[in-house]
Amino acid sequence: MAQIRAKVTKEAETLKGWTFSLIRLLYERGYERALILELFRLIDWMIRLPEALEADFRQQLSTYEEQQRMPYVITVERAGIEKGLQQGEATILMLLLEEKFGSAALETHRERIVAAQPEELLQWSKRILSAETPETIFHSPTR
Repeated sequence: MAQIRAKVTKEAETLKGWTFSLIRLLYERGYERALILELFRLIDWMIRLPEALEADFRQQLSTYEEQQRMPYVITVERAGIEKGLQQGEATILMLLLEEKFGSAALETHRERIVAAQPEELLQWSKRILSAETPETIFHSPTR
């Protein structure tokens, strides 16, 4: 159901509703905790919500879980893990940038690194290996 809904539904708010309905159905069917976690991971992987709706969904799910006394919270766990990974990636990139180009380069680019998305951090981390200047790290290569 998650895959079908993800493919045919384009409106994010509707996707959020479908995601919640699918998760609620897992609880209502009385599945064991391990099965709910596995199915939740699958649904969560298939239906990715925009960041703003993700936070709203997490709150809605948390409220529901409190009512049901079943705190299996995968989405919230994922958000925390992803945030931690993003911070770790940013920290490593800043350390490498400072080591290779000095403190001034780090201070020039710190704000951009901290605000970057995980995909950008990965690309920049790859580019630092061959970069001759800090600017070559942060600019997309021309094709």
